[in-house]
Amino acid sequence: MKLPAIFTLFVLSLDVSAFGMGEAINLAGRQRMLSQRIAQTYILQGIQPGIQRHEKVFNRSIQEFAQNHRKLSAFPKAGKLSPQLRKVQQEWEAFERIARQPASRDTAAELFRLSNRLLSAAHTYVVKLERLANHNSAELINIAGRQRMLSQRIAKNYAAKLWGISPGDAEIGLQQDLVEYTHRLNQLLDSPLNTPEINHNLRKALDHLNYANRGFTGKMQISEKRQIHVITGTTDLMLRNMNIITEQYAALLDSEGGIENSHSAN
Repeated sequence: MKLPAIFTLFVLSLDVSAFGMGEAINLAGRQRMLSQRIAQTYILQGIQPGIQRHEKVFNRSIQEFAQNHRKLSAFPKAGKLSPQLRKVQQEWEAFERIARQPASRDTAAELFRLSNRLLSAAHTYVVKLERLANHNSAELINIAGRQRMLSQRIAKNYAAKLWGISPGDAEIGLQQDLVEYTHRLNQLLDSPLNTPEINHNLRKALDHLNYANRGFTGKMQISEKRQIHVITGTTDLMLRNMNIITEQYAALLDSEGGIENSHSAN
């Protein structure tokens, strides 16, 4: 049964008004991650055609990007940032056109390039939201959200290197991302705003990173098929854990007195 248009708009307005600036930064940060996750799973479909998991994650990620963009477009507190959001939309349209094509080395190379452009536009929007929020915990949401993106860009660069897609850029990018992920993780661990729960999850993130590094350094003596499974599975664990951490930081920003409570918890 189709819902009346006025009821649909009412539901959408309730959905938008239900989240604050912290959640808006969280959602915008997920767009960075999704740009890399979509490219990663697109390349993996070329390396391992017929694997349903890659196709499922790919389709779900495309749907989520579009849904998040609609929510951010209707977020009233960030109306002044609409020009930057339009730039994200333009990059997304070019990116999605290629992503909808069957995976080949040529299309994967183009999507690899466009994923970096989409990431840049989405990141600029997150930074502008952070400045608009003007709160210490907003920076932590941004950093933790960037860690989610890095987990997926690490996997994207690994897959691109494996399939021979921009191998030089992929190798350099992979090493740079591992260094940045480590640096940012230490930065988060040093934050005085952390609750005990946040610190616990950050230490889990460090364990995941150490395990993934074994695959990148060649210490795992396993087949290529198994290595793809291990590395993508571990970077997914990194993603899920950093998603929890990002939501915890967003809750600090959106809850009254959250910052004072976090100080007293440490």
